[in-house]
Order: sequence, then structure tokens, then C-alpha cells
Amino acid sequence: MNTDDFAISLDLINRHFQEPNRNRYESRYFWEELYTLIAASGFSRIEIPYEPVWQFGGRSGVPMNRYCINTKYGSAAGYREALAKHGIQRVTGVTFDPNLFMRNDSLDFYFGASGHFAGEALDHAADLGADYFAISPSPFHGRVAQYHPDLADKAAGFAARTIDLLSGLAARAQERGVTLVLRSEFWSMFGGGRLAPLLEALPASVKLDVDTANLFVGGISATDFIKAHAARIGCVHLTDTDFVDTAEIWKTANPEFPRDRATQVFRDPGTGSVDFGQIVGQLDKLRYRGPVTVSARQTRDPFRALLRIRALLNQLPN
Repeated sequence: MNTDDFAISLDLINRHFQEPNRNRYESRYFWEELYTLIAASGFSRIEIPYEPVWQFGGRSGVPMNRYCINTKYGSAAGYREALAKHGIQRVTGVTFDPNLFMRNDSLDFYFGASGHFAGEALDHAADLGADYFAISPSPFHGRVAQYHPDLADKAAGFAARTIDLLSGLAARAQERGVTLVLRSEFWSMFGGGRLAPLLEALPASVKLDVDTANLFVGGISATDFIKAHAARIGCVHLTDTDFVDTAEIWKTANPEFPRDRATQVFRDPGTGSVDFGQIVGQLDKLRYRGPVTVSARQTRDPFRALLRIRALLNQLPN
């Protein structure tokens, strides 16, 4: 594989971490400098997490929803032109996390809000010329259970409504020329071995997003998983961790920050225990040529993470 074609996710910047001078993250100048540094680190492609909360009436420079980009750059095309000036040639994908909308005991609210904003994010991905739109199939299992203690009785209905929502998005994605991929998040209602039945119930156009850290957390061999699902992989996320869930942390409300640990689950790629050489080697054997995105989720030092990732990729077969 040519690692020069790998994208890097803008989830490199943890917008939800409170720190002194955090307001710089909300300024356009911060991101435009970041694009230049990303390009200097050897990346010409990015992935964008879609987050409606950053609108702030158009004042926010966080480029993570259609409203902010249209306000700051006029249109998706204007934003792509600005990216090109800073060395970023493509937006390869957009991701969407429905956790924000699991906030009360109304499933109608959850499916209505997540469906609306997922559709908006999908259209935005198409406007940006993205290859894929990656959606988490559900909120965290523990977050759903927090608001729905009778979840066991609602699980079948929740699954049926999820299939309806995702099938509608799949049809919309095909119309817009974007591949809909399901993120293999271990924490979700459909994590680990629970994801396969969901995929089988969806149109064949829906592909699988392989997230390496989430597989590691679940004690699942990434190489075996990739081999087993080779025909349906639509995207690969290279993420890292040292954590294996042996205590059903996936059932807690905030599993990415386990209560009995001093730090978060995700690590900068290259500093955890995921064997990226083996994974990339397996992808090569299977002649996979689809999108690959490197993600340093929740890093506390994005600029060091850029260098760590580049050092890691320089060691992989190219």
C-alpha cells in the first residue's frame, strides 16, 4: 500500500477537552495553520468529524459542519479551494456520531434528530467530494441504557428502527455518489460480533469501516477480521490503544474513559499495542485499495501526534 495516500482525521483535535486558551480551537486561523502543518507532515488528505454543536450562530471557525463552512468560506467548494492553498488536496471522508442525540427517554427524539443531522452530514460529505460517510451504528450501549433502563425490552425495536434509518441513508448515499460505511465501534449496541447481523440486514451498498483500536479493545484479531470481511470493507481506520475490555466497560455510559483507569482508551498511533505492520500487510495481501485514515482520537498533543504518526508510517511497507 502507498502510505502517502493515507488520510488523517481532524479528530486529531479534541474539541471537547477543556483547557486554557481553548477558544483558539474555535478560530479559523487555528485550523488554517493546522492544515499547513498536516501537509508538512506528509498528508494531503483529511477526514472531518461532523458535529452540529459548533455552529454558534456562524461565529465558530471549527470546520465540522456545513453551517460553519458556508459562513466562513461561502460554500463547500470555497472550503476545498482554501484547503488546496494550504496543501490539502482532498476530503476523503466525513464521520458522524449519534451520541449527542441520546439525551432523554424519547426514542422518537433520538431517531428524528440523528436521522436529520446524519442526512445533513451525508449531503455535506457529497458536496466536499468525499469517498465515504462513516456513521456509528448507535450511541454507546451504556448511554442508551442510562436513559432506557428497560433496554432489553426495547432492543428489537431499536434494531428495527436503526435498520430503517440506515437503509434510508444508504439510498441517499448512492444517489449522491458516497459510500455509507458502518463504524466497528465496540461500545455500540452493535459492537463486536453484534455488528454482522446488522450489516446482513442492510443493502449491499453499505460497507464496513474497520477500526483497529476498537477491534483490539474487544480482543478481536484485526487481521482475521479483515480477512473474514474483505469483500465488504469500505474504509479502514488505523487507531491505537493498549486497552482490552475484560470487565464489560462497553456497557458503561462513558466507555472511552473507563472509571477504573487514569486515562482514556485511545493512544496516538504508534504508542499503543496495535500491530499496524501486520494489519497493513494483511490489507496488501487482500489487494485492498480503498480509503485508509489514520486517527489520533483524543490526543492531548496534536502536533507531537502528527510527528509520531509520520514516524510510524515511515516504518510501514510502502
